[in-house]
Amino acid sequence: MKTCPNCKIQVGGADYCPFCQSALVGSPTTPIYPHVEPEQRRLSFVYKVVAFGLLAVAIVCMAVDFMGEGGQTHWSVMVLLCVAAFLVMLRLLMKPRPNIPRIMFQLLGGVSLVVVLCDAFVGFPGFSIEYVIPVFCSVTLILNFILAFVNKCFTENGLVYLLMNILVGIIPYIIYIFNDLTMPLAWAVCLVISVITFVGLVVFKGKLLFVEIQKRLHM
Repeated sequence: MKTCPNCKIQVGGADYCPFCQSALVGSPTTPIYPHVEPEQRRLSFVYKVVAFGLLAVAIVCMAVDFMGEGGQTHWSVMVLLCVAAFLVMLRLLMKPRPNIPRIMFQLLGGVSLVVVLCDAFVGFPGFSIEYVIPVFCSVTLILNFILAFVNKCFTENGLVYLLMNILVGIIPYIIYIFNDLTMPLAWAVCLVISVITFVGLVVFKGKLLFVEIQKRLHM
């Protein structure tokens, strides 16, 4: 343990005296516990490396794209958009003790927004709305429903996000009906999955769901 030459006190784990700020002399104390770097700090460094690499690739793509002939569709904008969306989603997944149902619902909204923007950028052929979003919504519904029964950390809070996910699958059906439009097959399948999930939620988790809704609405 180091000693202060002026105060004549022994100080561990420091290089300067806490009283007179003089440099301590002597051999430092061997740490009792090994130095362990927090997991979140390591993940944060990995995230920064990934973000730097992807953004560098996006910048190179934009340079190549904009140095080409003018008057064309700049595909590099979609690359940058996808990179930004991926980094946001990766950041959500790296949170300590994540609320998985909430993250999955946020991913559903984020992915849906990205594919719609990309679809609109190339002329909006409707591929995203008719196929990508309903398929992703169906997959999210199934995963959240299974998670509600197999994951012990799936709390009542998660049931609310599962219910919101179900509403995402049902609302498009209402829009198509009121506008006299033919519903795409993917949305019809998503509707069936939403109804089945809702029935299962009411049958198996109805009491917990009702209690959580009461707390949310302060009833």
